[in-house]
Amino acid sequence: MSKHGTIHLALHGLEELGDRLRSEVVVNIRHEFEPLVNEAGMTLVLTTGRGLGDLNMDFDTTTPPDPPCTLTFLGEDAGHSVWVRAHQNLRVCGLPNPKTDKRDVRRFLTNDWLLGRALANTALHELGHFTADLDHTDTPSNYMFTGGIPKDQRNLQSQRQTWAGKKTFTPDQRAKIVEQLKVKRWLGDMVIQGQ
Repeated sequence: MSKHGTIHLALHGLEELGDRLRSEVVVNIRHEFEPLVNEAGMTLVLTTGRGLGDLNMDFDTTTPPDPPCTLTFLGEDAGHSVWVRAHQNLRVCGLPNPKTDKRDVRRFLTNDWLLGRALANTALHELGHFTADLDHTDTPSNYMFTGGIPKDQRNLQSQRQTWAGKKTFTPDQRAKIVEQLKVKRWLGDMVIQGQ
């Protein structure tokens, strides 16, 4: 298929992250988003820094997280922000241990690989909203998942899998995104270059 244009995705705020974490975020976003752009007959240009693109995503490293074990929002729904410190503060927060009456409040996105994938998952969730106005789902393996898992199922492993595990778009979701990429018309609130 011959390419007849580009989609410029600009990732802002990653310069505030370490090199390894920044690389994890970029690689994971590119891995999922580039095939969609290619399917639309376009070439993906992904940049980090300050320039504006057709699509712009901000990784906010200044907004403080909510207190532990409260309802935490990881991105600006139908907006263009991903909150890094909210991700870093995510904790297991399961039911209290019946023997000790204490909850497991360990952070679980504790290395660059886990945190990078979780940040990329949230960015792709927001891109689903921005480009094609995709709805939320209760399927944890889908990028549009929202809501968390029941407290009685939360442990270190299940929380890592839920937030930093491999996710996908359904064929229908992919088709909707590809259609919008073809025409460069975003159905959400994404910032568009020149407007």
